[in-house]
Amino acid sequence: MTAATRKEELKNILEKLNSGEATEEVKKEAQELIESISAKELSEAEQELINDGLEETELRHLCTAHIEAMAEELEKLKTDVPVGHPLSTLIAEHEEILKILDRLDEVNKEIQKLEEFDQDNPVFEELKDIGSKLLDTEKHHTREEETIFPEVDKSGVTGPTRIMRMEHDDLWPHKEEIMNLAENAAEMNFDRFKEELKKHSEYIVITLRDHIFKENNILYPTAKDVIEKNIWEEIKTQSDKIGYCSFTPEVELDN
Repeated sequence: MTAATRKEELKNILEKLNSGEATEEVKKEAQELIESISAKELSEAEQELINDGLEETELRHLCTAHIEAMAEELEKLKTDVPVGHPLSTLIAEHEEILKILDRLDEVNKEIQKLEEFDQDNPVFEELKDIGSKLLDTEKHHTREEETIFPEVDKSGVTGPTRIMRMEHDDLWPHKEEIMNLAENAAEMNFDRFKEELKKHSEYIVITLRDHIFKENNILYPTAKDVIEKNIWEEIKTQSDKIGYCSFTPEVELDN
């Protein structure tokens, strides 16, 4: 399949997805196309669509279709980068963030069953800890945006990084709100508290899980392909200066 043919096929599938024709047949068609090309080729094709005037938000549909088709990319990437490599550290942090999201999901469900606030119930302290760790994920996002994204952009592939930046921005106020709710639960109307907690928790859990899958399976393999080996040492130095998260695995920092 030529690059021109690939771009046309992607464009046709996106038009169907964006017009609401996300039938199983269309999803299968998208997946089959994605399976036939690499993460780098797909990112380049998406970039051509953006250059032709496609809105980045419309690419979210296609990014979601990548997830299952590109599942093998992450395992391959893990074996290709040593512990302590910037991508290895980011992937390890993703695994910890997914655990935090599992905790948030469970805590939200537990609180939804309660009828009133009880300061002696440990679930509320647990929510504060989760809120603190969610805010701490910003160091992870900052390292991506200031070290990895610019290098990927230099290659001419700016679509994936634009989408990831947009989702970072979208997620931030919801993370802040979880912390705000955790700190002010005692003073709030409890029904309102539960309603707000449910809304923000569900948004973060769904959006951030999806975001992580897209970075692991699309952005990071693309970065590995387009960033020269000698650049990674500078990325590691910059990452060290920015700093790491409270939950970054020690093994990553010791290498």
